[in-house]
Amino acid sequence: MSSALAASDSKVKPKDESSEVLNSWKSRWNDNAIGWHIPDVHESLLKHGHQIIPQFTSKEETCSNPVRVFVPLCGKTVDMAFLARHKSVSEVVGIDGIKKALEEFSSENPDLGLAEKESSDAYERLVGKNILLLKGDFFELNEASVGGLFDSVWDRASIVAIDPSLREDYVRVTKGLVKPGGTLLVSTFERRTGTEQGIKGGPPFSVPESEVRRLYESQDWVESVELLEEINQYEKSPASKKFESQGVTSLFELVFVIKVKA
Repeated sequence: MSSALAASDSKVKPKDESSEVLNSWKSRWNDNAIGWHIPDVHESLLKHGHQIIPQFTSKEETCSNPVRVFVPLCGKTVDMAFLARHKSVSEVVGIDGIKKALEEFSSENPDLGLAEKESSDAYERLVGKNILLLKGDFFELNEASVGGLFDSVWDRASIVAIDPSLREDYVRVTKGLVKPGGTLLVSTFERRTGTEQGIKGGPPFSVPESEVRRLYESQDWVESVELLEEINQYEKSPASKKFESQGVTSLFELVFVIKVKA
């Protein structure tokens, strides 16, 4: 899970991490309590990356039509480095609310040459080779602030990190960032069974298939929503069993591809 910018206070500025929500995430980063971060490229991206990158597995040395990919609430996921180095990606853009997350990503990937760039808007910017990182409020993003629309979105546990009351706003912002004919690859978690408190807990909050379909299938810009895979997290990752102490008796990762109308 990313260190989500789950701020309902849309006036939070890049250098201000003192809001209640951001301060909570900042404390986790300062304490290195980032259990959502994984050291390897996410398996779902490796398995389903062709859904958002047409030439994902091409053996050609060059790509005639590279895509631009957005990674919301990115934390310091290594997926961004993987995408920035991929020959079929022209640029990857990530956003997070916590500066430390982006600084750690930069220091851990020196070959990407990330450096701060002066900005005239509400976002701090780190610019590197085929990569742009923004520090600021996801919910204030627009086409201009990200430098143009995206072909693809890789949402790895971003929507599960925000407060459920903000999901409609999350979808609204996403709509304004994706090209017609674009594609979203979305990974969520479902707290499928357990106590009422366990199922409603978070983050990560439970975003089951019914909720993904409710959010996206009702949109006039969405062509289709398809569930690609569901993975039993308790079987796959013993570490996930920490959620049992929260009253969650079964936990699944769900992977969707959402296609945007041309």
